[in-house]
Amino acid sequence: MTDQLTVVNEPPTLSIINQNGQLLVDSRDVAGMVGKEHKNLLRDIKGYTEILDGSKLSTPNFFISSTYRNSQNKEQPCYLLTRKGCDMVANKLTGEKGVLFTATYVTRFEEMENQLRKQINIPNDPFGQIELLAAGTSNLNKRVSSLEQVVEEQLTIDYGQQRVMEKAKAKRIYFLWENGHVNTEVHDSTRKLFGLLGRNLKDAFDVNSYRDILKKDFNEALNFINGWRPMI
Repeated sequence: MTDQLTVVNEPPTLSIINQNGQLLVDSRDVAGMVGKEHKNLLRDIKGYTEILDGSKLSTPNFFISSTYRNSQNKEQPCYLLTRKGCDMVANKLTGEKGVLFTATYVTRFEEMENQLRKQINIPNDPFGQIELLAAGTSNLNKRVSSLEQVVEEQLTIDYGQQRVMEKAKAKRIYFLWENGHVNTEVHDSTRKLFGLLGRNLKDAFDVNSYRDILKKDFNEALNFINGWRPMI
């Protein structure tokens, strides 16, 4: 690439790159924050770009192909992510690392955007100052609400909710077992029922463990458990 890349205000966790006025982050930094090997994140992004290339959307609005030199001075591939690119990566994440990555990149992009904006002229009259303050407060509230929504959509159930779910599973299984709603020729123990319910629950919410179920899906998961019965 011929453009000069300038790293601005590099923090301990995420560096924002100002490339000719466009704010970007390096895929290596993103991989470190979300706990992925860089090669695996590159694979994911390549999959996103293939989809974008086949659509009417412009891939460089999300991901820009780039390179860097490793410790052996060999040229290696990487991507520069725009804010939209970070959004796309964040939307695929769940749990604490996803939340922290989202909070960090949103904060860092806003900090840099504020630095790059022209200095706002403060009105001399009190009414103008009040109007400006009200507009700033409104914008801040919108940003906070947006961030809260993103965080809420990525948080997984906490320990207390996990315990509630475990008790609900036990209650449902023993109710079915003790009231003759189970074909004991197929399911000859409650242990097998626990295993079957666990698998059905994971399949229903597309997770590796019930602990990975999102907070926003907690009530739906409880309803699933309370209405569950073995197919046979």
